[in-house]
Amino acid sequence: MRTYREPAREIPVADEADVIVAGGGLAGLVAAVAAARNGAGVLLIESSGVLGGTATAGLMTSFNGFRNEKPPCDLQTVKGLGQEIVDRLIQAGGASGRTAHGDWGELHQGTAPYAVSFDPEALKMVALSMLRESGVRLRLYTFLAGAIVRDGALKALVTESKAGRQALEAKMTVDATGDGDVSFRAGVPVMKAGAKDEHLMAVSLMYRVAGVGPERFNRPWLSIGKTATVWGPGRRGVDGTDPLAVTDAHADALAEVPAHLAKLRAEPGFEDCYLVQTASHLGLRETRRVIGEYVLTEDDAVSGRRFDDVIAISSNPVPAYYPRRRFFEHEGFDVPYRCLVPRTVDGLILAGRCISAEQVPFQSARSMAPLMAISQASGTAAALCIREGVEPRKLNVRLLQRALLAQGAELRMERPD
Repeated sequence: MRTYREPAREIPVADEADVIVAGGGLAGLVAAVAAARNGAGVLLIESSGVLGGTATAGLMTSFNGFRNEKPPCDLQTVKGLGQEIVDRLIQAGGASGRTAHGDWGELHQGTAPYAVSFDPEALKMVALSMLRESGVRLRLYTFLAGAIVRDGALKALVTESKAGRQALEAKMTVDATGDGDVSFRAGVPVMKAGAKDEHLMAVSLMYRVAGVGPERFNRPWLSIGKTATVWGPGRRGVDGTDPLAVTDAHADALAEVPAHLAKLRAEPGFEDCYLVQTASHLGLRETRRVIGEYVLTEDDAVSGRRFDDVIAISSNPVPAYYPRRRFFEHEGFDVPYRCLVPRTVDGLILAGRCISAEQVPFQSARSMAPLMAISQASGTAAALCIREGVEPRKLNVRLLQRALLAQGAELRMERPD
């Protein structure tokens, strides 16, 4: 490969914060709000101008995994900030129990069924309101370009924007990029699907239609009035960290939308529907998983193993378990705090779908409801690390668990002493 040598240059420090959250998707939103509510000064950076990531720009308008989809499903395993977001969406008239996984009926404040569909525009407004109320500062249209690690600890992020190349300093950074971009640039070991029996989860392009009739179509993620969000064309085997592969997949899927829409019009109630929006963000389900202090295993998930350092529970089924959909025979498996702590770099905490896990637990925990529970723990941990003056791997997990329980999280445990 031909190369150029980039000359060394001084990078101005444009901003600093107690906590920088990289990524303005659902994981970043929840982590930033949690860190701010626990006393940290928080700066959230996002490469686009839209908050919500896959849930909004990607039009994947369904929160899945608030509880087991099938019995035993009495325990709502995701509460806390995840439930608060649902409650705010209900208040805004932007949530529905009509999902691709069944019609769960009328939604009520303070509780959630397995899945909740939502209006992406309502979620954008809810996200912005929660960040502003919590005092989180925003830097949109800001691209992550590098990470500065000194003496084994992450000190700053290098960014690119219309203002040029700049550095942002933080006492603690949360990697909520989904793809583990911060960790990868900081030199933390990562893993991707590719081992025996492992295949990257498919990518897909969502789109919205209007002019929908009263009959209920059995595949939309969300139906409100005469609009519906539809699971559009997809591809398998696309490496989401390869920009050319993502470009081709997105372009090909977009080109297939007219034919996809024509078939949709053959469905009852969709005869007169018309296209109003395609997702600006290709739905990437799986890229990098960061190797942490503990790698959550397939056996941990399937057996429902309990952990003393539990910070979240995932009850969502595994969508492609050799290769069928696998429902758990328990209420959910524990996600230990150690999965949020990168193995080799200090000053960094993982959030969202890039946490340390084998593919089977990853496929469950990457869904939006458990992702929110994990990310609430990530942001809370970042704030507590600053308050206690410790690195993430040295944080007293009992402090974190007490804080999460006080915030309404579900850990299946009494308040720790």
